[in-house]
Amino acid sequence: MRMNDGSVSYVWATARFRLLGLLPLIFFIARVIEYVRVGTPQHILWSCHVSNLLMALGMFFAVPVLIRISAFWLILGVPPWFYDMVASGLITPVSVFSHLGGAVVGIIAIRTVRPKSGSWLISLLFFIVLQQITRLATPSDIYMNVNVAHFAYGPWKDLFSNYWSYWLVNTFLVGLALWIMEWVLIFVFPGAEEVESRK
Repeated sequence: MRMNDGSVSYVWATARFRLLGLLPLIFFIARVIEYVRVGTPQHILWSCHVSNLLMALGMFFAVPVLIRISAFWLILGVPPWFYDMVASGLITPVSVFSHLGGAVVGIIAIRTVRPKSGSWLISLLFFIVLQQITRLATPSDIYMNVNVAHFAYGPWKDLFSNYWSYWLVNTFLVGLALWIMEWVLIFVFPGAEEVESRK
């Protein structure tokens, strides 16, 4: 059965689907504990961790827009996380489960509620707001460049004369990546309107 918002069925609003939201909540709590133990609680503001919490809330309360936003970021966050893990060699079981597990839950959830046109823009706005909150809430040092809120990331730092020129380019590229992801997800998991248009 398809719903008006393109969801596959009412399963996204059932207890079984909501219980799946326990997984991203567990991932989030595990990361909080890990960061507190090593003395860097500010790192919980990374978009991938906040997205796990957002996914849990979206699934618990059956809010498709929260599920879509968090799914986009949980999936998009895997490549940069993997790069960081390889570059730094800092791999923990909690990190693996929270990122890969979060992405898997994100794919299951987005398959269920279906991606919706325009979700990429809402996801970009979510990140911009989170990034500015992070800029206010975290110190500007090499270990606290959470959500690249203070200075250019990695090799990018030598390409820009100031942070805001980097921010514009980075925001554009992130928006482009989210737009492409939306197109791919809609193609892979079409809603009712997309299915009708393909007939």
